[in-house]
Amino acid sequence: MKLRASLCLVLACALLIAGGAAFAGGQKDTGGAAKLVVWWWGEQEAPGAEKWMAETTAKYTAAHPNVTFETVLQSTDTLVTAFKTAAAAKQGPDIQYFWGGVWTLEDAWAGSLVPTSDLIPQSEYKHYISNVEREYDGKVWGVGWYLSGNSMAYRKDLFKKAGLNPDGDYTKWADFLAACEKLKAAGITPIAGGLKDGWFGGWIWQLLGKQGLDSAEDFKKASVGESKMTDPKFAEWWERLAELKQKGFWNADINSLGYEQGQDLFVKGEAAMLFGNDTFYPGWMKAVGPENFGVMRIPVWGKGKLAPTYTVTAQGLGITSWSKFQKQAAGFLTFMHTTDRLNAWYKATGVFPADDRFDTAQVSIPQMKQVFSWIKASPGPNLENFIPSILDEQGNFAGCQLLFAGEKTARQCAELQEAVLAKWRADNPDAVENFRKWIKR
Repeated sequence: MKLRASLCLVLACALLIAGGAAFAGGQKDTGGAAKLVVWWWGEQEAPGAEKWMAETTAKYTAAHPNVTFETVLQSTDTLVTAFKTAAAAKQGPDIQYFWGGVWTLEDAWAGSLVPTSDLIPQSEYKHYISNVEREYDGKVWGVGWYLSGNSMAYRKDLFKKAGLNPDGDYTKWADFLAACEKLKAAGITPIAGGLKDGWFGGWIWQLLGKQGLDSAEDFKKASVGESKMTDPKFAEWWERLAELKQKGFWNADINSLGYEQGQDLFVKGEAAMLFGNDTFYPGWMKAVGPENFGVMRIPVWGKGKLAPTYTVTAQGLGITSWSKFQKQAAGFLTFMHTTDRLNAWYKATGVFPADDRFDTAQVSIPQMKQVFSWIKASPGPNLENFIPSILDEQGNFAGCQLLFAGEKTARQCAELQEAVLAKWRADNPDAVENFRKWIKR
């Protein structure tokens, strides 16, 4: 799963709610009762989120007795499909969790969302990080909640065992390959992964596949047919992935494990490195011991402007078009960004909130300070957010699985991606037009 910006402190902003002026974090609402149904995801990658959500809804109801909540934690496999089903019937949640970019905008284009920029004032909205992922046609179609970025997690204890400097720099591709060779020679699986459920294939693609390109706009243009996924700048990454496979640097059962099972290999010390998600890092450090946990930038093979950037996104929430309580929903989303709730979120999860008012003095763990410095210095887009979602599912997920199964070559995987996009363009002319309008020229 993308982002950008830096982070600081302080908040409180006025918002009109339910027939009377009310402050999102203070005065009580006036008007009739509203029960907000919230379908959300995030405990899976930000442990502690469920407790925070329960506390936050309770605090909001205490300040706004006419607003109550029903919160439903979704599984990874049902998050998207359950909402599509609800949207078809125009019923379901008032507030829905969304990944960024196209994972939000496809539902906006389908008429399932209202622009949150119509409900939340710009004076408040300007503090939310990564609004660009949710911008379309001059409006913003959701609110960032927390940041989710990708770097390489590694086991310092296993690096030492292989005779490697645990604090060395392995971000150059040649140095990364050399480190993998030493780990393998020491009987250690260099890289852990799990592709059975597909998701990890999207992670690999956006981290390695971006490196020949200068902008997320390149992928939007390829989506609408202005270039091809078989062009070298899009396709070369498959050769790099095939190189890692051919050298035996991954766990042999990668296609038999889900992405969480792949992560477990790393946590259990059965593999030295993992293309990781920084939302998991605080929990992993507790499991493996902070002295054994290291973070490094994603190894760089390409020369595009995106190659050295730190991939980061803002996971977020949107308000449904059929909700009868859109103003109340906007009030709650604003309340989530008050100083108290931002600080409570970080304390509960160890994950950075998507708001530039967050008090960064709270970041005390050295590894997370390092991650945050990368986010500030060179944020880059998560490219899964800038392609038709079907390309992820039928091109990136399937392509990685087929490559590791030995059923397709690197070239054939690029051809698969192009075929998926060609069919998408033929079957979805309206969606193609939306993508054309989304491109920044």
